[in-house]
Amino acid sequence: MSGGELRNRLARLLEGRRAPETREERAGALVPRRATPPADLVPEADGSVLARRTAFATAHRHGEWALGDAEGADARAFVILTGDPSLAAVDLSRALFLDTETSGLSGGAGTWVFLVGLGGFESQAADTRFAVWQGFLAEPAGERALLLAVADRIRAASAVVSFFGKSFDRHRLEDKMRLHGIEPPFRGRPHLDLYHPLRRLYRPRSGGGLDDGRLKTFERALCGVEREDDLHGSLAPAAWFDFLHGRSHDLEGVFRHNLDDVLSLVTLAAHLSRTLAETRAGGEPLSGSAACRARAIAKSLVEAREPREALLWFERAVERGGGVLPDDCARLFERARRRAATSATS
Repeated sequence: MSGGELRNRLARLLEGRRAPETREERAGALVPRRATPPADLVPEADGSVLARRTAFATAHRHGEWALGDAEGADARAFVILTGDPSLAAVDLSRALFLDTETSGLSGGAGTWVFLVGLGGFESQAADTRFAVWQGFLAEPAGERALLLAVADRIRAASAVVSFFGKSFDRHRLEDKMRLHGIEPPFRGRPHLDLYHPLRRLYRPRSGGGLDDGRLKTFERALCGVEREDDLHGSLAPAAWFDFLHGRSHDLEGVFRHNLDDVLSLVTLAAHLSRTLAETRAGGEPLSGSAACRARAIAKSLVEAREPREALLWFERAVERGGGVLPDDCARLFERARRRAATSATS
């Protein structure tokens, strides 16, 4: 092949090629065409953010629990079951309940946080309601405005409550905020991630435990929540992309799913706060395996170096578990017994 032929072939191969798309170009391709957003969205932040606000009376029931059951929570249970002393300051009536919907599970610039649900108790005169703000990313160009609105609301809260949020929601938001030069609001603010203490209390697939550690499993087993026509969370990204590209979409289902998630955070936090009492405020026993709960509380108290109280919970675990402790509990029981004996003689 002559040099001229080689140059001609290379020219044909390169013809029509273009440089890789920049992030801005990719975002520009996502600008909505003719899709109609869900109803009742109100423009905020000079029209850059669309949001829906929904308010509930504290007597509103989500499953078998009322939202108001979260008020007056015992924060000591949060500290014991997580080992995080900063949670002693958590007042659920002043906390912000956080749940996000994203375009994917990975982090970085390519993942969009397109819906943020933030709920909290609001008092006006003698009336207290639970209000949920759902900020929506109607087009990629509005991302910074949405993140600013979210950051402002988190900064105004005394604490954050989430489900798996320390590992997922927080990091997705922080990644995007840093890309836009926004100072993330989480540092120094107590963050109660319900996933870890609930999983510890009702460890999946242990004797008497739950089938898995999903939010839906916990809300159904512990709070009696049965969702009707719920859109599976894995379908949320497709609904958003359908909206952006002008196709028919089920974003209304995504909003409903996100709202239910936020409400479940409230009732699950209320359940968690009552674990040391083992009854609801009205005296009804808590749902969930009492044997699993007693073992988990006992083990947590050993780690918190409160051996005498741990021994009481180990006794309850033995009574509820047919007179037998699992091997890991038996070793911790001996440790608690030795520590209690030492403290009694000192």
